[in-house]
Amino acid sequence: MLKNNKMKKILSLILFTSLVLTFTSCKKSFEEVNVNPNSATDATTDLLLNGTQVSSIVFYEGDLARTAGMWSGTFTGMDRQYLGVWQYVTSAGDYDGAWSTNYRGIIGATKLIEKKAAAINNKIVVGIAQVMRAQAGGYAAALWGDVPFAEAGDAATFPTPKYDAQTKVYTDVQALLTTAIANLTTGVGISPGAKDIFYGGDATKWIKAAYSLKAKFFLHVKDYPNAYTNAQLGINSKSEDMIAKHGNSYNSDFNLFYSFLVWDRDSYMSAEQGLAPRLLDATHAKYRGDLKTKEDARFNYYFTDGLNYFSGYECNITGLGDWGDALDGYGYTGVTDNGAFASDEKYPILTYAETRLIAAEAAIRSSNTTNALTALNQHRAAIISYLPSTYVTYFGAKYDPYLITDFAPAGMQNPGVLTANDALLKEIIEERFVSLIGQLEQFNDVRRTKNAIGIVPNTGSQIPQRFLYPQSEANTNPNTPKQVQADLFKPTTVNL
Repeated sequence: MLKNNKMKKILSLILFTSLVLTFTSCKKSFEEVNVNPNSATDATTDLLLNGTQVSSIVFYEGDLARTAGMWSGTFTGMDRQYLGVWQYVTSAGDYDGAWSTNYRGIIGATKLIEKKAAAINNKIVVGIAQVMRAQAGGYAAALWGDVPFAEAGDAATFPTPKYDAQTKVYTDVQALLTTAIANLTTGVGISPGAKDIFYGGDATKWIKAAYSLKAKFFLHVKDYPNAYTNAQLGINSKSEDMIAKHGNSYNSDFNLFYSFLVWDRDSYMSAEQGLAPRLLDATHAKYRGDLKTKEDARFNYYFTDGLNYFSGYECNITGLGDWGDALDGYGYTGVTDNGAFASDEKYPILTYAETRLIAAEAAIRSSNTTNALTALNQHRAAIISYLPSTYVTYFGAKYDPYLITDFAPAGMQNPGVLTANDALLKEIIEERFVSLIGQLEQFNDVRRTKNAIGIVPNTGSQIPQRFLYPQSEANTNPNTPKQVQADLFKPTTVNL
């Protein structure tokens, strides 16, 4: 059992102490570069881009993703700080690191990259940097509300950047993505190649990602026609997904969930009280499966039950990496693939699956049942390709296409009290919920849909509606909005 391998972990750590390239050190180096974007640097745009993408992985996959999951009905805080955070006990200082990573490590860094690339007319790299900055700005607005954007990332000119209205940030992000697409479409410049750890410098894939981001952010502000239109232009196959790749070296390239759950803070977080595992567990009363849907492989990919530290649902951290444990070693014969949170398991940042579900929701909210059902079934057809093959073989999975009659009153997906459109919308929202496990977008969905999924608050009667502005920002930028603890439950403008 994993809980008996503490000495193995210590020995492995000693073996890896010679590795000096860490997520943290990369983030730190870029913070130092970006404090003054006018300072001299010998780093090429390719190297700057590479380090900035590492920072983006830290932001999208790191601490905020775990907090978002605890506040969105997936993870459960079990010990010390995480028990408090799960119960919505949090302070401004908890967000210092993530804010710095986003604003210095991504937004400031991409402005520097854009400036250097523009100086040599490398429009490909300019476009990539603009997509990344738009992505970071859109997420900042989604998670905090009013945030700096127009003046952000240029400390020399704007040492205390103003806060833009949340809706203005979304508008500016859309404009920046449009500009990025135009730059990428030119094909002018030298590709960063392998230094681009997401797409290997493939401008066409970056264009698809830009359209998927446009669709995502239009969905955030409830502009459903534009969300659907851009989703149709976005990522249209799994091969175009934006993912973070990982390895088996602690403090170097571990999946960040694995690093936290096994090496850094084991026993801090499980999924014991989560709605997500219950929806996927065929033995639970809340199971969402039906005659066309079998969720066993997906459930076991994300969760285990009583395998490691706890007696209930846990995150599946098993795999062949690190010390070589996989479900095969725990009685599941032949299940040798990674769990979702294994050490070298990839992490999804922007995917075909999400893009199809954006299209599905945008279409049904525009009363276009045909387009919504088509997009949902396209997603369902791809689900098994996202699951490890040995999980599918051992546990089983099925996602047959739905018919509109399945959502009619008394149909398979309608207890008889909903219209067909409302029943289809409910299914799409629920599918998004279980498809975005471990991602920040799950928290965005819960707030945007006014908790349509029916998550029971971990304590009290309300679910948090935003993250707090970090203490470091309040201490150094007088433009930071004044806040009190109750603001945690105050909806942002687009979610009113």
